[in-house]
Amino acid sequence: MKIVSVLITILFINSSSENINLKDIRDAYKVCNQSRAHGDKFYELTKQALHNQGAIYKGYHGAALALKASYSWNPISKMSYFNKAKKTIDAAIQSEPKNIELRMIRSSIQSNVPKILGYHKNIEEDRDFILNNVKNVATTELKEYIEGYIEYSDVFSKL
Repeated sequence: MKIVSVLITILFINSSSENINLKDIRDAYKVCNQSRAHGDKFYELTKQALHNQGAIYKGYHGAALALKASYSWNPISKMSYFNKAKKTIDAAIQSEPKNIELRMIRSSIQSNVPKILGYHKNIEEDRDFILNNVKNVATTELKEYIEGYIEYSDVFSKL
C-alpha cells in the first residue's frame, strides 16, 4: 500500500509540474517584485519548472533566487541566494548566448541590484543586444513581452 501511495504522489508531482509553461512564468515575473507573496509564488513556480529542458527555465529560476535574496533579512542567506542567482543566470546565458529573453532577465536583475555587489557589468551589452534583436523575435507574444520590458525599464530610458 505504501508503494502505491508513493507512486501516486510521484505521478501527481510530475504531472503538476508539467503544467508549468513559460507564459505562466512570464506572467509571474511581471508581478514578482510587488510583494513577498508574489515573489514566493514566482520562486516556487520556477523551482517546479526546472525539470523542463532549456536554459530559459534556469534563467528565470536565477531571477527568483535574486528576488529571494532581496527579501531575506539574514545577511548570510542574502549573499547565498544572490551568489546562486548570479551563477544560475550567467550559466543559462553561457549555454544560450543569443537568447534575448535570458538577456532581458539578466538586464532586469543587474539594473536593480546595488552597485556595491559588482553585478552590473553586462547592462549596456544586454541593452544593446536586446535593442538590436527585438525586431527578430519570432513570436508575437515574446516580442510584446520584451517590448513591454523595454518600455518599463530604466535601462532603456537612459539612452
